[in-house]
Parts: sequence; C-alpha cells; structure tokens
Amino acid sequence: MTERPLRVLFLVPDLRIGGAERHVTTLLPRMDPRRFTPSVICIGEQGGLFAELAAEGIEVTAWRLRKRQAAQTLWKLVTTMRRTRPDVVVVRGYNAEALGRVAALLAGVRCTVVWVHNIADPEPRGALRDAADRILDRWTTAYFGVAEAQRDYLVGTLGYKQDKIRIVYNGVDTSQFDPHTDRRPLTEFGIDPEEPVVGIVAALRPEKDHATFLKAARRVADAMPQVNFLVIGDGPTRPELERLREDLGLREQVHFIGARHDINRILRAVDVFTLSSRDDCFPIAILEAMASGRPTVCTAVGGIPEMVIDGVTGSLVPAGDPPRLADAIVELVGNADTAQRMGIAARRRAETNFSLVRSVDDAQRALETVAAQAWSPRHRGSCARTVTPARRVPRRPQEATASATSGDSSTAGSR
Repeated sequence: MTERPLRVLFLVPDLRIGGAERHVTTLLPRMDPRRFTPSVICIGEQGGLFAELAAEGIEVTAWRLRKRQAAQTLWKLVTTMRRTRPDVVVVRGYNAEALGRVAALLAGVRCTVVWVHNIADPEPRGALRDAADRILDRWTTAYFGVAEAQRDYLVGTLGYKQDKIRIVYNGVDTSQFDPHTDRRPLTEFGIDPEEPVVGIVAALRPEKDHATFLKAARRVADAMPQVNFLVIGDGPTRPELERLREDLGLREQVHFIGARHDINRILRAVDVFTLSSRDDCFPIAILEAMASGRPTVCTAVGGIPEMVIDGVTGSLVPAGDPPRLADAIVELVGNADTAQRMGIAARRRAETNFSLVRSVDDAQRALETVAAQAWSPRHRGSCARTVTPARRVPRRPQEATASATSGDSSTAGSR
C-alpha cells in the first residue's frame, strides 16, 4: 500500500446526544487530514448530533436498521467494508461491537478497535455476549478506554488482555468556555441574578442518580433558602424526578431546563457545579465545568477522581449520600473565596491536563500505533499482509493554534 492517510471507519449505534457520541463529534473533525480520513456509520437512526458532524464535512451515514435486522446489517457492513477498504474499524456499542468486528474479519480489515466509554454494565451482559466477546477478542487489535479507572472493569470483569488496553482521556476545547461569571442567563429561568445557583448537567437516567441530587437540594435549601438549582439535561427519568421535586417541596427552587446547546453560556451563571452519579466513567460535563472556572462537587465514582482533585479543584463525596453532597455544596456556596480559588485551579487543570488538542493528539497516536501493530507481518501469524502506514506529518505552529481555537458547540446529555 502506498503512503496515504489512514482510512478510519467509526461504527456506532447512532449519534444521539450523549458523552460517547459527543466524543465522536469533537474528535473526528479535528483529526489531521494528512494522516486520517475518518468516516462514520450509524447502524440505527441519525441522532441529535448527526447533522453537526455532517456539517463539519465528515462522511456520515445512518442506515436506520434495527436489532432484529442483524443479518442484513452484517451483510451490508461486509459489503461496505470490502468496497471502502478501511484500514481501521472503531466500534462502540453492543451491536456495533459484535457485528462490526465480525464484518471486519470477513472483509479482511486488519485493525479493529473497541472504544469503551462505560465502566460498568447497567444490566448483566448475558452468556451470549460474553461468549461473543471471548471469540472476537482474538481478532480485536485493541481496546481504548477513557479513564484509568476502567482497567479493573476491562480486565477483571470483561476479561480483556491488559496489553491490549490503551487509555485516551477525553478533552475539552477550553477556548469555548469563559471562566468569567455572567449571571444574565438566569433571568430566562425566572431566577434572581443575585441569588446563588447550583447546576447539574447530565442525562436524566438512573445511573446519574438525580434523586440523590434532589434530596441534597432539599437539605441545602433548608440551610440556605436563597439557593436555586438548575437541572440541565433530559431523559427517561424526568417525570419521576419532577414528581420527587414536588414531594420535596422544591418547585420554586429546582428548575428543569432540558437539554441545551449553550452549556458554555449557562455554566458562566452557575456558582457551583455538581454531579451525583452512582455509576459514571469520565463525564465530559465535568471538564466543561472546569473549563468554565466552576468549582465542582461530585461523587467519587469511576474516573471522576482522575478529573477532580479533592480540596483543590472541588470536593469529592460518596455516591448515594445526600447529606454529604449537601454539606459540600453548602460549604462552597457559603465561602466565595474558596469557591473562586477552586474554580481557578479547575480551569488551569482543564487547560493543562484535559485540553481537546491533547486528547486528539493522543487519540491519533494511539490509532497509528495499533494500526502499525496490526499491519506487522508478525501480527496474527502468517496471514497478515505488510502495509506501510501513512507518514506522520508534523503540524505547523499556526495549524496547532487553529486546532486549539476551533469551535465546539456544547450540548447537554449523557456527558
């Protein structure tokens, strides 16, 4: 094969609004076109982020096939891969992981990567899925994760080989988040700009445990009646959470504002950011809050302790503990100097450790490394064919700057 950009096909269930999907829409448009030609196939529907990715010039297709159409999906995947000849196939989500890897094998694709964005399974995986994973592991080049905390899950629970795992942290475009406070957005929610605000950004799903947040809000309101709460995001648990708000007598203080496309604007109006997840991996919403210079109060689950430094950029509390969550929020709301100091430290940490430029660079290097590994004649025995990977062209300084300041419209969801 002559030197050319690596063709990387991302296979996903859909591009609904969520953290894993947001990762695709921020990564692909910023990949170096001299080194990569990325494309995306959604097995199911388009999802809320589909148009955004297409507008960036990325080739993206939605097949609108359902789970019961597995045979049709597999045939179509094999046909497409044989025609487009991707060098790397990246899969995420159960159907994509199983069907995508089988199709890649049948189509002769040498490099397959499973990109894992979760740290546990909400429901038991089942014997069939476990068996498929064990069989397909032989033809899986690598497993990418987004947090070091995933290693126990990937190795201990799923049985993946340690030497196949690579961790690539998510990143945030800090240039799109202003750390200076602006209270003006609060008026559209009927909140007095002079009153303190605590915000949570997360999909309304069970693992995010908004019930603990609301119970903590009741305690905070008892101690500080002037505090308001913004619930940003939407999802299946919204009706029951709104009922809980009523039961707790928080109708006036708690504002459900749904999914938003202006998170960077709203975060500037928040005094303290919180996340009450009982099960989470590496929420992009925390990075966005840090980039906005907001102190954070979050549960110490999954990869969150890798993001938030307790006592420095925010506070970490146990999951499912409304009193501890409330106490930490009250401490920050009541101490403006501490909150400001933590917010400054959070912004600095986001810029230094979790910039989008750094995340994209790490992802590109990881993809090139595993592609070279898969192309090695020694890899997978004598059946491997020799391929010359695309030459890495160093970025010019002005291009690195452009990447660092490129736009990133933030959206609330499974973040």
